[in-house]
Amino acid sequence: MTGFGSGSREAAGWRVKAEMRSVNHRHLKVSSHLPDRLMALQMKIDALLREKLERGSISLTLVLEPCGDSTRLSEVDLIRHSYERLCALRDEITPGEEVRLRDAIQFREEQGTVVAEPDGDLAQLVLETIEQAVIELRQMQENEGEHLRKEFRRILGCVSEGLDQVEAVLPEVKSWLLERFQHRISQLMTPGGVDLDPKDLARELGVQVERSDITEELARMRGHLEEYGKIITTGGRVGRRLDFLTQEMFREANTMASKVARYDLAHTVVDIKVEVDRLREQTQNIE
Repeated sequence: MTGFGSGSREAAGWRVKAEMRSVNHRHLKVSSHLPDRLMALQMKIDALLREKLERGSISLTLVLEPCGDSTRLSEVDLIRHSYERLCALRDEITPGEEVRLRDAIQFREEQGTVVAEPDGDLAQLVLETIEQAVIELRQMQENEGEHLRKEFRRILGCVSEGLDQVEAVLPEVKSWLLERFQHRISQLMTPGGVDLDPKDLARELGVQVERSDITEELARMRGHLEEYGKIITTGGRVGRRLDFLTQEMFREANTMASKVARYDLAHTVVDIKVEVDRLREQTQNIE
């Protein structure tokens, strides 16, 4: 589901800002844009989002800013910090090579202002800020969910109305099929002069009518509609259950479409399939 959420928190000389955007997606897909200083938190952030969200393409952007004068180092400390970093890099790559003061000054100028290293509370501050953004995102999604619930009920009503139309003509359709099959069999038997035993004829007619009967499909479709209505009323994380139900509805609608022989009835079943497909498409937005 689509949505937007933001959060901002300050503590221990740091300000963390988070922005989250979500668009429709069948699965959970997270794209995070983190400052270099927070890259080590990537796994914790992903775990948090998997816990709070189940579906959607999520874009998360974090901004980390120092706040307060206490976070800035003196110029001497900044150069010393740069020198220590260069020495550590030297020891790792080319041990024994000389690191000069002017190298540290040049490194300092190229890197810009260096802020104090974050303490252990920064990770918690970041996660709390993300949770704040998630809460706002979820609220927007819930508002959208109310609109979707109304649309789902409208579609369910259209499908139910179509099923009523089909059921209303079923007795007439069965009689029509019986006459149609009987006439076809008579046409096939007459040219060859073959006499068909009345019992065999009745049995064959019964088989043919039974193959075209959609009573069971209609009953199962009714059950799926009722269950779908209950689930969207209850709410919660029900996207996968609704996905399964719409797949079953579409399968039943396909079976009915393959069985019906009358044009008017087939047209109604096609309309039902269209509505079920619309329901299936919208359901993919639900978490």
